Amino acid sequence: MKFENLDKLFELYVQEAVRKNKEKYSSHEALEDDLGMLFNRFENVRIKTLDGKTPKEYAAELREDGEIFDYVSKCLENNIEVTDTICDEVVRAEGATEYLNGLLYENNKDAKLLAALLLKEIDDEEVEDIFISVLTNDEMPDEVKTVAFEYLSDGDDCVPEKILEIINSVPEKNQGILVEVLSNFKGRKDVFYWLVTMLQRAEDVPTYAGLLGRYGDPAAIDILKSFASEVDINYVEFVEIRNAVEELGGEMTEEKDFSDDPYYKYINHIGENGENPETAETKN
Repeated sequence: MKFENLDKLFELYVQEAVRKNKEKYSSHEALEDDLGMLFNRFENVRIKTLDGKTPKEYAAELREDGEIFDYVSKCLENNIEVTDTICDEVVRAEGATEYLNGLLYENNKDAKLLAALLLKEIDDEEVEDIFISVLTNDEMPDEVKTVAFEYLSDGDDCVPEKILEIINSVPEKNQGILVEVLSNFKGRKDVFYWLVTMLQRAEDVPTYAGLLGRYGDPAAIDILKSFASEVDINYVEFVEIRNAVEELGGEMTEEKDFSDDPYYKYINHIGENGENPETAETKN
């Protein structure tokens, strides 16, 4: 089927709507407010360039003829916006999961993000495996990892099972983000173990203290208190541990001297002479 740029056709459709409704669309904001409505209308308008088909019919025919993936690839190669009309058909197409997984590894950031956004719309257990791989891939852009992280965090009980099955084989530097996903699945001793493990590595104490506090297992209280007592931590780390202990219903009785800690001085506005600059200025 002949390639037609639906994004360009929509642009022309909007221009015509503005021409016919100059007063209504006299401001950019007014047009922005109506873009969703205009697009919905556009999807169902018969267009001569599309041989009298609507954009929806054109996209559906691309899918039925097995040409929808080629259409998307051509758009990406030419920096053409892939419209929602096309995206709706991509996720319905046979072989969509495999095609989109391939896009994740294209040397094109737009392709990677589009693939992630469409994968999360597909009802396929393989998507979980794909997104777990995304989280442990150092080459993936942060915005793609964010899509994967949010998808897995909202997943069903298969997600922690899959992560726990592979986490020991993952480099330590990549285990943290998987543990953050696991922290969304409450009441599991294996997840609790990993949260404690990450805390004890002491590479990001505030994060894992906070996650233990939110995980809600009171068994973490004594672990957190012992960690604060035995490990050389800074003031920020101490505060996060104290907050976690209190969130779990415990009380932090351990006291430490942070008078020389730069974080403590900064947070409490203490200058080099040991005085609060604001207080000192008032005295003068």
